[in-house]
Amino acid sequence: MNRYLSLIETPQAAIGRFDHPAEDCHHDLPEEVSAEHSIGLVERGRFSIQIGHRTWNLRPGDLFLTYPGLAYKAHHDEEVPTDVCVSVTYLEQCDEVANLALAARKHPVIPATNRVTYLFRTFSTNPSGTTAALAAEDAAVSVLSEVCAQQDPGKKRFSHHQLAWYAERVDATRARLESHLTSANSLTSLARSVGMSPFHFARVFRELAGVPPHRYLLQVRLKAAARQLRQGASVTEACFNTGFSNLSHFIRSFRRAYGVSPARYARQNI
Repeated sequence: MNRYLSLIETPQAAIGRFDHPAEDCHHDLPEEVSAEHSIGLVERGRFSIQIGHRTWNLRPGDLFLTYPGLAYKAHHDEEVPTDVCVSVTYLEQCDEVANLALAARKHPVIPATNRVTYLFRTFSTNPSGTTAALAAEDAAVSVLSEVCAQQDPGKKRFSHHQLAWYAERVDATRARLESHLTSANSLTSLARSVGMSPFHFARVFRELAGVPPHRYLLQVRLKAAARQLRQGASVTEACFNTGFSNLSHFIRSFRRAYGVSPARYARQNI
């Protein structure tokens, strides 16, 4: 039998982990029919999926895409299967979810890119609470976007140990930028702090975080500035308190990110 453990549930997505209880003898069903739009990542183990006359052999790092009405047969060689999968089920109907169905009809099984594998870590490593739910929703949306766009399908994937090693360093850098957002960070200093060369660090950070380090820091500073504006800080205070050194640059960057000037944002949100 299959066992499902719910990890995070929000109005937009349900994230959970599938495995097989060791105490139960498993029997593959003659056919299963999906009732949902989902993206599942194989974390461990192997199994096969048959759709029509075609069969895919899935291994760790592969994605299985489903849509309502998809009929398939799963096959396991082991009496007690050892495969473990984490699945994101999309609960709201939108164009992006409709695109997932189109992608699944063409390629129901695809290799996960390094970024998608990194994003899936969000579902397992974040603590409970509102922050985790928001992070999970952001990650679920990013996974959907990445899969539908089929970005860099031929790019070499990191091994499990490489991904874990890089992810720890990217997470450490993100935490450093968020806790020291006013510091004068450089690519060299960030790379050195996690034991990587600047060029290698920049490439890995962008691939896993989705943006280069300087863009990530800009986003962190703008979010902090918006929070201060909502709490009553003046535009000048919000600018210099969050690491910006030029008021005009801050106003232009804020307008691009939020669609309004900092002053108008403050008036609308206090």
